[in-house]
Amino acid sequence: MRPSSRRQAKDIDASGTVRIWYYQGATADSRLLATHQEEKITRTEGSEVGSKGKRRYNQLLACSCSFDSERFVTAGDDYHIRVYDLNENACVRVLSSSFTSERMDGHVMRICAVKYHPRGAYQEDYSHIFISGSWDDTVQVWDDRFVHSLWVYGGPHISGSDALDIEPTSNTILTSSWRHDTTILQIWKFSDKIIPRMRYSVEVGNTRFTTEYDVNEMNEAMNERPIEEVPQSSFEVRSKGYVARWLGAQYIAFGGSEANTLRIMTRNKPKPVAAITELPHGVFSLAYLPTPTEESKNAIQIAIASGSSVYYARI
Repeated sequence: MRPSSRRQAKDIDASGTVRIWYYQGATADSRLLATHQEEKITRTEGSEVGSKGKRRYNQLLACSCSFDSERFVTAGDDYHIRVYDLNENACVRVLSSSFTSERMDGHVMRICAVKYHPRGAYQEDYSHIFISGSWDDTVQVWDDRFVHSLWVYGGPHISGSDALDIEPTSNTILTSSWRHDTTILQIWKFSDKIIPRMRYSVEVGNTRFTTEYDVNEMNEAMNERPIEEVPQSSFEVRSKGYVARWLGAQYIAFGGSEANTLRIMTRNKPKPVAAITELPHGVFSLAYLPTPTEESKNAIQIAIASGSSVYYARI
């Protein structure tokens, strides 16, 4: 959901259902604006049919709304991304890999996270840009008008819907991987080559295809290293990451399983400043709201999902 005059909320679930709500509706009937059912797509045959002839539906895992409140994207088990237009209340485009050995221009395993670029709120070049993370150990950068991705970062094994984030001022991407590794958080530079790539394209119907794809350049991008990492060794119990979030201008957050902890660190030269530990389950998701007050101009409200519980904290 994005703050806007639409007063709309979107929800997705594992049955492949997408719902668009008007959250100030007068009655239950008036609140639900639209419902979509996403059929699972295979690489070559379109919608997938089960052994008993029944349609199989996409297990939805991630959703993000553009900052101009015009579109939102969904992603999940079938490694395709659907683009929905909020004016039409319809899916207008399906994005995916080209599934060729020569290109890495989309995901080939389930997609667990999508996130629109915050600069889209005030910079036209970024209004259609979003990123995605997958089990295939890549983070992809997309323009929601293009059928294939524009850029790729190799390495992060994304398993949580909040396991990647974008900081608009420094234009950096924060990731956390669900695996035992030497680091728990990685910071990547948003490449200066991505936006110019949008300008070289052909349009077919309502979808664009880039005409600028350099195999050597993409191979270099896949091998690019993070500009900064937070080491795993600083924690007593090794963690697998589900949450990587920027918290305003001063902090970053990490949450994961096995150690079942949430840790808040300073943004520059990360050092631990707060933690919620010994939770009964892993930390799977996080939402935060800055709440400046006269007493504490940097106070932050945090809600985290752990197992079937939601915990609230203030820092």
